[in-house]
Amino acid sequence: MVPPGGGSAYFDYGLGAPGTADYESVKAILARIDADVVALEEIHGVDITNGDVGNLAASLGYPHIYNPGNSTAFDTSLRVIFLSRFPFLSATAIASPAGGARDMTRLMPVVKVDVPGTTRDPVLVGVHLKSGTATADRFQRTVEMRRLTNYLAASGLSTGDNFLVMGDFNLASIDTTFTALPSSGLPGSFVLGNDITLPISYFTEPTAYFNTTPVTRIVPRQLDNSTVTFPTSGSTIDLFLVSPIIGTRPLSTEIYNSALDVSNDEGLPKVGSPLPSGTSVAASDHLALFGDFELDSAPPYEFTAAGQTVSETFAGFPGTYDPYPWMSSGGVWKGMDLGSSKVLGFRSYGPTNDPSLGFLPGLGGGSATASFVNHSAETLTSLWITYNAEQWRSSSAGTNDTLSVDLIVNGLATPLPQLTYHAKTNLAPGPLPGGVSTPKSILADGLEIAPGTAFQLRFNFTPGAGGGLLPADVFINEFDYDDFGSDTGEFVEIVTGPGLTGTPADISLLLYNGADGAVYGTHSLATFTQGAMTPSGHRIYSKAISGIQNGSPDGFALVVGGVVTEFISYEGSMQATSGAAAGMTSQDIGVSQTGSEPEGESALGLTGTGGSSTSFSWTKFGGIPYSPGQANAGQTFTTPPQPQGIAIDDLAVTFLSGNDSDGDGFSNADEVVFGTNPLDPGSYFMTSFTRPAPGMMELSFPTMTGRSYTVECSTDLSNWNDLATYAGTGSAVIEELTVVPGMPERFYRIRVTLVQ
Repeated sequence: MVPPGGGSAYFDYGLGAPGTADYESVKAILARIDADVVALEEIHGVDITNGDVGNLAASLGYPHIYNPGNSTAFDTSLRVIFLSRFPFLSATAIASPAGGARDMTRLMPVVKVDVPGTTRDPVLVGVHLKSGTATADRFQRTVEMRRLTNYLAASGLSTGDNFLVMGDFNLASIDTTFTALPSSGLPGSFVLGNDITLPISYFTEPTAYFNTTPVTRIVPRQLDNSTVTFPTSGSTIDLFLVSPIIGTRPLSTEIYNSALDVSNDEGLPKVGSPLPSGTSVAASDHLALFGDFELDSAPPYEFTAAGQTVSETFAGFPGTYDPYPWMSSGGVWKGMDLGSSKVLGFRSYGPTNDPSLGFLPGLGGGSATASFVNHSAETLTSLWITYNAEQWRSSSAGTNDTLSVDLIVNGLATPLPQLTYHAKTNLAPGPLPGGVSTPKSILADGLEIAPGTAFQLRFNFTPGAGGGLLPADVFINEFDYDDFGSDTGEFVEIVTGPGLTGTPADISLLLYNGADGAVYGTHSLATFTQGAMTPSGHRIYSKAISGIQNGSPDGFALVVGGVVTEFISYEGSMQATSGAAAGMTSQDIGVSQTGSEPEGESALGLTGTGGSSTSFSWTKFGGIPYSPGQANAGQTFTTPPQPQGIAIDDLAVTFLSGNDSDGDGFSNADEVVFGTNPLDPGSYFMTSFTRPAPGMMELSFPTMTGRSYTVECSTDLSNWNDLATYAGTGSAVIEELTVVPGMPERFYRIRVTLVQ
């Protein structure tokens, strides 16, 4: 379309006037979603001046509109606006600083909304960053993200405040560090604000920008589980970033796609009937994101009477935030996992119909804490605690990771050693189908938790000794450049560590000519052939490259995500004058070829044992054939011991007091040990005597698993001797007792104890 006032035509989904397909489809989607607050992008100035936005807002019941305008922005036509059913307590915009700066594509509206029923009113930020994959586009997005993060830091918002950042972030292409303004591509009137100093870094992962005020990335999905928000490219560039405290509370999100909208039984609640399948396409080239977010803290698990059991099975837990009313520390939520992922952090281990709260420990470990409160009229004196410790991932010779539990009352932590689980290190490496479950239980007694008092259970995930992160190095491992004769068979081999994220397309090899310091060849790792993957997980790539310079000196640079990670040379050091390594001085590897080596042997390469480039040293493999795609002679790849994926599930906590709630003569705590119901007077532990034959008596009693039963005998009710001990099986035990005339009278009792 042609912008208002003329200019070049461009593809755009402005709102348009009532009655047009654009307007009516946007209106239909907003009515279907029925959100309290809406952020709209690519709103034309003419949509404002012609009253189209006002008509839309009035028809949908949004009396409050904030339009930040386009002052000092490069995009003078499009803007981001907010519509709200509730008043704005404040409204402003993130823009270039005063004093002549002009470095923002569009202004970012910031509103604080007066939400009824809470004092924790949220701050909402609308974002539409510069699009495009060119270097200048990435630079502008970097500046705009810096403007956003600086604003959040200056506003005083903390991890405990409610704020949401939403919109089209356009975080495409590759990570880049800018040490200077791009030489081309910036608008002619671009002026960088003096509050931003170079170097600055561009990241495709949005959370990487938020150092001072961290955020949690929420990953909405379409009803078919796709995360795509921009269908024409198949990419995810529209995001929800929320404050950490919001990320710990229950939340639900969805990417609305009318083509999947066939029933009100799926996804987030919606208003009215499903829309025609083509509505989303008619409304925009992007799909709408919407969500339900909890603004207030969760109440703790509540006990209202002795004998009550609080259970947590983590049903429906997606692993993307802390489940109510838990708080985690030491890790980032990574979603659902069946044990296949090597990424450190918290997750939901298990299938969707039976999840658990799990963790793959990093070097610092982590913890997950559940809160409880005694809202009964009695003092809590004992807790019967059970849970299943699960292991979903095993590493060969992995670390001896530990899951331990503390009971915290009035800030004082008491370890509960019977609940400790040590990860198994002798299981088959990789995911463990179905998880390996180990039941744990304890009777925590001697407590004095008064009515109205809160307490916590903290589950600690502690990594075992000797572990470490998977190496993420990328390095040149072997190459040949100067043989006898015509230099046939030249190649370069590159190794990537098992901890590396990203794809081969993010990595490039630059060939440098020492004569002028210029690049004379560039090769993406995506064009290399992947050979062996070592038992340690290192990947070895190789590529035949003809015409590699013969030295005096020449070199190679490795560029990973736009950053030079290695710049080496042979037959001396050199300085690069162009390309990614411009201005850098190479490291001479110290070995070289003479040009007299037979073809097919005596390459230069790394040897030694380790997981990263610093573990190896360069050598010439004199007389040894080339080994492209394979480990070199005398080279062994290793990794530190890796963590085990462990989880907690089926937690049950029973509140016991010193009282006998059901009046059957057994205290509540004793009934838990016996396995009977402390609230049922007809449920109690009972023994019986029978006389099957002269001279014989039989003592019988029921048993339950998880308990030990010891038969004791006494002649004076003071001194007791153990006769026999039985493990509980769920079946009755019969102890045969000999009765001889003239024997002194004897007394018998059963001692019941809980066991692991």
